[in-house]
Amino acid sequence: MAESNREDITISQLLEKSAQSALNIQREDGSFPAGRNYTYDEPETPVRTTSHWAVTLSEVYKITGADKFQEAANAALDYLLSDEVRPYGYTFHCRKTTNKDQCNGIVGQGGPIRALGHAGSILGREDAIETALKVYTLHPFDEDLGLWERVEINGKKLSFDRTLNHQILFAASSSKLASESNLVADQIETFLNNLESNMRLHSNGLIKHYIRPPPTDIIKKVFYTPRHYEMIVNELVYHYYSRSYERRKKERGYHTVNLSALSRLKRSFENHSVWESDKIKQCLKFLLANKEELLAKEDTKHGSGLPGIATAKTLYWLQNRSAEELTELVSRDISENVNRKSYLLNAGGSNLHNQAARISLLVEFPNIKLSLK
Repeated sequence: MAESNREDITISQLLEKSAQSALNIQREDGSFPAGRNYTYDEPETPVRTTSHWAVTLSEVYKITGADKFQEAANAALDYLLSDEVRPYGYTFHCRKTTNKDQCNGIVGQGGPIRALGHAGSILGREDAIETALKVYTLHPFDEDLGLWERVEINGKKLSFDRTLNHQILFAASSSKLASESNLVADQIETFLNNLESNMRLHSNGLIKHYIRPPPTDIIKKVFYTPRHYEMIVNELVYHYYSRSYERRKKERGYHTVNLSALSRLKRSFENHSVWESDKIKQCLKFLLANKEELLAKEDTKHGSGLPGIATAKTLYWLQNRSAEELTELVSRDISENVNRKSYLLNAGGSNLHNQAARISLLVEFPNIKLSLK
């Protein structure tokens, strides 16, 4: 793009412009058009996109005080509180598949829990916060392992979610509820206490995709609770995946996702000892040593669609870097994805609705000035 088209814009201004365009795509029931799963191209319900926009719209209302954003945010919350999205009164219906769970593990639940907690607090919606807590507490938490179980939309318990980034994202998405509930605070504290034993790394610091609690603990869990048999399968395939080149590519894609979610957790649990652990230091060392390759995402479709923003948030909260020195990371992601007419992040790719809604990732970041090219 020519130098004359360069634009300086603050994050708050970008959020407001994007939210203004979002008003034109919000539907009568308060929802937003559904996207598709990034990695597997599976059809989703509007829960994910509506959750992201509820966060952004409520934040823009907080910034501007404009009634139109308050009304739109409330409408999005009304949709997330409707019977349509929790058809059996249990977890949120997140994806339309026949051979996988429809709750999308615990990661699918994290988005609406975050939205109800964040927007509910800004808008004074106790009903939203109460529902967030209700859905959170539906998920059994194992105090010994420090892990949450999946719960299908009909209430059926499905055993632990074995994907590490799902566990971290669920904890991060629920972390704002810690101020509302001692139960949430205690469980996330326990999750962080167990993180070093559940999170495994390659020798270079790359985070492995699956959790791996101590094998003896898993055997005990399966003996007393047979539905956890998948954890035995997890142990059997662990060593194979540790040597798989394809799995290594997937793990590289998710490295910034894991660290960005951990950085969100640090905001609510900043005094926990895990942040000074050797494992976190190893993960950060790998990020810094491979930053350009991880940002390029040339060999994987997995992970974040906005790796620059994920990296900036990681370095800001986990390494205490100044927001200003991370401007280029954020500016690059926005420049590559933003439509300069609508200011929606849908300028490229095929998953436009999900990508546009991901502007909510910037809600938590300081209001720095970006330079769009």
